[in-house]
Amino acid sequence: MSQADLNAAVWRAGDHVADYDSRVLEPAEVLLLVRYREAFRGRVLDVGCGAGRLLGYLLSLGGDAVGVDISPTMVERCRRRFPGADVRVADLETLARSVDGPFDVVLMSDNVLDVLDDSRRRAVLEQLSGLLTPAGLVVFSSHNLAHRERPAAPTPERGATGGLDEVRTRLRQLANRSPVWMLNAAVRLPRRRRNRRRLSPLQRRAADHAIINDEAHDYSLLHYYISRSDQERQLDQLGYELLDVLEFDGDPVGPGADGLGPSLYYVAQAR
Repeated sequence: MSQADLNAAVWRAGDHVADYDSRVLEPAEVLLLVRYREAFRGRVLDVGCGAGRLLGYLLSLGGDAVGVDISPTMVERCRRRFPGADVRVADLETLARSVDGPFDVVLMSDNVLDVLDDSRRRAVLEQLSGLLTPAGLVVFSSHNLAHRERPAAPTPERGATGGLDEVRTRLRQLANRSPVWMLNAAVRLPRRRRNRRRLSPLQRRAADHAIINDEAHDYSLLHYYISRSDQERQLDQLGYELLDVLEFDGDPVGPGADGLGPSLYYVAQAR
């Protein structure tokens, strides 16, 4: 089974609404909604809309927002939360058959694009240019490979090599957890171990990206990771001009910088 098919099966089968049933925005998302507000007031496609975390704000801007998600339970939650909103079950890879363009913005938050491998991820970005208006934007977040591969810096608590100080720090963190959290963690531990054994062999590192079985949803998924510079190069190859890169806290990440956070937000415009 391919990475995309494996991830799609998890999203279709699981009930993850509780994990995403929120209206909380990242600082970068607030900044982008303000900075590109004229585009967001137009026609917007919210891909991987989940339980409507961003969709409600897009609707409040007064534009024409369409939400799509692969999970029927997510789509149903959106429809209940925003009666009358255009929300559909659709696959990331067949958007052109599910929605009618053009759109002023195609938004893909929560690293939704990273459920695909390199070739299929590139194919989606190519497909999206055909759904955009001439000045349309693609706005998406993606896992930051530079953060993942950066060695952990020594701290007073960890010491130069971690060791006993790191164990003590971890024990102090656990001591502050609630009994309910500890119980849930213990119940989920066997599943996390099974998923790691099953999916870790499918990880791989290419020259410009990596496929990683990270901790999301108890290690049940494989995600695409890329550095800022390689993402810019990839977008250029696919006919996009990179306009903005932001940390999730809203700080800009300029050319030549890696970024500090585990994920970054990108804004690009088809040339």
